[in-house]
Amino acid sequence: MTFVTRGQKIYFAAVGLLALWVGIWGYFIPTHVDEAIPWMVPPLHARFLGAMYFSGATFMVGCMLARRWAEVRVILPMIAIWTGMLFIVSLFYLNEFDYSRPQVWVWFSAYFFYPIIALWLMWQERATDMSPTGAVLPKWANTYLLGQGSLVTILALGLLFLPNFMVTVWPWKITPLLAQLYSAPFLSYGIGSLMLARRQRWLEIRVAVTAMLVFAVFVLLASIIHLELFSIADTADWLWLGSFTLAVLMLGFLTNRAFASHQL
Repeated sequence: MTFVTRGQKIYFAAVGLLALWVGIWGYFIPTHVDEAIPWMVPPLHARFLGAMYFSGATFMVGCMLARRWAEVRVILPMIAIWTGMLFIVSLFYLNEFDYSRPQVWVWFSAYFFYPIIALWLMWQERATDMSPTGAVLPKWANTYLLGQGSLVTILALGLLFLPNFMVTVWPWKITPLLAQLYSAPFLSYGIGSLMLARRQRWLEIRVAVTAMLVFAVFVLLASIIHLELFSIADTADWLWLGSFTLAVLMLGFLTNRAFASHQL
């Protein structure tokens, strides 16, 4: 069985450091989030982005700690989707960037090279033996991941292709630019979940479900911090809060089972 190499871990560390940088500014210093990203956004938006990037950092820490390629094989396409989509979406909003700011050049450089390297690593490992040992994943876990992946992928495609409509139904005020930027990590989570639903061992899903749990927990906390922006009379708001509460419970249970079932 192929092991994760030092070079691959260096790549994961580079991606993780940028994700951690954005996550810290977005979540804990939201009024200065433009120190880490090309735009200034309101605090709830900043914390939502921070939650995404803390999740991304968790993905990378998990990959750095992993020993076997089977533990990270789903993460590579998720990185490629997330970072590649951010680069492509950004190309449609070039007039929104201030090219005198170094954050803009970091943004475009990172999201150009990260997906290319991810695809290259996937190609290198295309013939790797993917037959991990360990506790078997129960059918209910596959079913949950399939359902989560289907719903989140639909949400991501709506944000990407129908941004003007999604602006009208989103729980708080967003712009078409933000809607399409949000589509990138959601599409990564969605397709990643669909891929995880086809896995057979707990070992193969534990990094991803842990990182998704971090996202769900931080988003739910951010929503509670900014609860005054939500309305009890708005169905979209109830769906938002209810969906993330369910995600925290289910992903928390999956994460616990994944680590409890780990076999060396």
